[in-house]
Amino acid sequence: MILSDKKGVQQIVQSLAALQVQEVVVCPGSRNAPFIISFNRHNNFSCTSIRDERSAAFFALGKAIALNKPVVLLCTSGSAALNFAPAIVEAYYQRIPLIVITADRPQEWIGQGDGQTIHQSNIYHNYIRKSYQLNGDATKENELWYIRRCISEGLIIALQNDKGPVHFNVQLNEPLYTTEEISNTTPKVFTTSALTKQITNNELDALAYQFNHTNKIMILVGQHPKHSLLEKLLKDIAAYEQVIVLTESTANMYDENFINHIDRCITSLNNETAQALMPDLLITLGDTVVTKRLKVLLRKHSPALHWHIHPFEISMDTYQSLTNVITLKPYDFFQQIVSLLQPKKSAYKNNWINLKNKISQRHNEFVQTANYSDFFVFDKIFKAIPANYYLHIANSSPIRYAQLFNYQHIANTWCNRGTSGIDGCTSTAFGAASALPDKSFLLITGDVAFQYDKNAFWNNENIQNLKIIIINNSGGGIFRIIDGSKDIEECAEFLETKMNSNAMHIAAQHQWQYIKATDAASLQQGLHNFFLSDKPIILEVFTDADTNPKILEQYWHYLKN
Repeated sequence: MILSDKKGVQQIVQSLAALQVQEVVVCPGSRNAPFIISFNRHNNFSCTSIRDERSAAFFALGKAIALNKPVVLLCTSGSAALNFAPAIVEAYYQRIPLIVITADRPQEWIGQGDGQTIHQSNIYHNYIRKSYQLNGDATKENELWYIRRCISEGLIIALQNDKGPVHFNVQLNEPLYTTEEISNTTPKVFTTSALTKQITNNELDALAYQFNHTNKIMILVGQHPKHSLLEKLLKDIAAYEQVIVLTESTANMYDENFINHIDRCITSLNNETAQALMPDLLITLGDTVVTKRLKVLLRKHSPALHWHIHPFEISMDTYQSLTNVITLKPYDFFQQIVSLLQPKKSAYKNNWINLKNKISQRHNEFVQTANYSDFFVFDKIFKAIPANYYLHIANSSPIRYAQLFNYQHIANTWCNRGTSGIDGCTSTAFGAASALPDKSFLLITGDVAFQYDKNAFWNNENIQNLKIIIINNSGGGIFRIIDGSKDIEECAEFLETKMNSNAMHIAAQHQWQYIKATDAASLQQGLHNFFLSDKPIILEVFTDADTNPKILEQYWHYLKN
């Protein structure tokens, strides 16, 4: 096997191979050439070349999400490393295991006017689980042992102890392109055994006592990967009269006894009704939720008890009411406690379900008469999506609209809700689609998010299983529908950043099919042709920026009345 002749690089690459890492996303450069050579020539790795570092990092994020496995992200020295930062921040808050390797110049040349030489040590210090400084030119056995130890420890942190991104900054001297033949040996790395945590019987009894003596229990599920066994457990518990389960599209769980459209239900509540529907025991699991309305209500009507179930987040008190942190995976916790839980006579669930049914009827009535707008378009899109699609949704207005419509037929829904930025939504979808070529992927995005991340197309990957719908409302439509921003005179130019653009030329440049829709008739025909196509395709739907907030305001008003 021919690798770089740098012993330190060999140890890093072979250690990652021994730890079963397989996917590498590579950005071009010179200082990282020893890694490019070694990863590509080692049989254990599959390498993807992405030119733009920011896009590459989100592409790697998408791969890691889809595969539920660590992905290596590699770049050269200098500002290239800084361009990884947005995706690393997202991975940090979403706890996605990115293995970030940044090639670095020798320490003695930092600050000496040498090209592409900056302070890279601990460069992501606020947004990384752990950073390591390694010597790619190491030759002594103690130095090579240290490299193996750091790689082993970093993988344990990234995957088990404190899940999320880890960083290896590797200093390399020239020459960078020389190679040597080495034996395909497995270096001595170490792993840790996975543990199944158990709550003590006394603690389980105490928690079950709280549950069984509470009349109003709300289980709120934030963003969560698809988990059929957990969904089944929650369905069983949701049959209890004192329990209501609230989910969003990104929770990837659905049942008739769940409240699946939270904002639809709670927008019409007056203070008295809201107080009656807020829980005495709040149980939260998963990651963040989209709904701001519910956050406000839960902070205003604080529950007496709040259990937060998360294997890592021990201090997240989103609703200012935390009483118990349960550091388990949600499925493991409910599996341990479910036999101790008892149903209780209560009107709590029925009150929620009656509200849900009433609001669903109002929603359906409004949908029948809604004029062409973003609201109208999202309704048609969600009705047209075939079963078993993997859906990625961009941040800002698309993810908010997505919560209003039926999504139970969708196989899996993802949105970058760690930091909720628009900067890498397209690249994340590309990475996920490339990782699972046998699945059908759909990205729903806005025109600003799409244009912001158009370098997602700038790669040589033959991705055939991704379709993209762009809602083009001539700017950041979110600023027309959130409170306050639309009323200031700077909104159009400095917040909304109103623009006149389309994706037709981008589609042509990258040989994607392109469909344009501007009204109800062309949308209907466009959606039909869009989902029939077996090629990469963009459907761009144009709506009026002035009409959209008016229709949405009419919708909320109709639900309230």
